[in-house]
Amino acid sequence: MFFVILASDRPGALELRLAHRQRHIDYWNSLPGVVRIGGAMLSDDTGEATPKGSAFIIEAGSLEAARALLAADPFTTEGVFGGDARIEVLRPGIGDWKPG
Repeated sequence: MFFVILASDRPGALELRLAHRQRHIDYWNSLPGVVRIGGAMLSDDTGEATPKGSAFIIEAGSLEAARALLAADPFTTEGVFGGDARIEVLRPGIGDWKPG
């Protein structure tokens, strides 16, 4: 199953985000085949944009598994993400990438 994760940073967490960024990236990269696409949500579309959260499309066996993956993310454990992360079930239907 596929899931969309939208996780906003808590206010004032930019320095904390930068301090734990590599651990966050290493965590998701250590899970082969889980992340289909992911990255920072930005404050705007200019060259001066700052991160304000993260968005992912992941593959996991269940909603509970997706929740557990997010709970173990260093951005969650270190308090970068606020408590309002959303995880939605996704059924891919269009686009350049979709499951075969």
